[in-house]
Amino acid sequence: MTELSRLRQQAILRHAAGYVELGELLVETDKPVPVAAARLLRRALNTLDELPEAQRSIPAAALLRGEALRALGHWIAALEPLAEVVEGDPQRVEAWLGLGWCLKRLDRLPEAMDALKRGLAVEPDQAILHYNLACYLSLSGDPATSVEHLARAISLDQRYRDLTEAEPDFDPIRTDPRFVAATDLAL
Repeated sequence: MTELSRLRQQAILRHAAGYVELGELLVETDKPVPVAAARLLRRALNTLDELPEAQRSIPAAALLRGEALRALGHWIAALEPLAEVVEGDPQRVEAWLGLGWCLKRLDRLPEAMDALKRGLAVEPDQAILHYNLACYLSLSGDPATSVEHLARAISLDQRYRDLTEAEPDFDPIRTDPRFVAATDLAL
């Protein structure tokens, strides 16, 4: 790759990343995507299309494409680029999270949990992976393992304790003594 094409690639990726970041700021979980956010996220996708075909599958570009599609609510379409990222650059925690997010919303909870477990096999000290896996395990009816991952998330980052209060994914286990103990001990 020439210096000029490398600089062009970097500029395209920066612009697309900016559009994704701005678009995601406007999106609220499990609510319709606002028009302004959709416009920014589509602009990110169009910007990524400016990359030569061979560069569209590099992890940085695929991650941005997957994140834009995920934020737009195009969960099936987001799976392919996110899967490309975890295959090509498995340390990218965002890709594992994105896969889990999409799979959960597609009612494929066992696959969502598997994605997060695979991410934890690569990055075992990522609190956000433990936290999200705890959420999914709670929904799947496995309170003991959910609490194990929640406790691990909290031990890595105390901020996750506060998030449990408002997280509806923990409603199935909220009164479980193990859950109460895990969240109280983390005070």
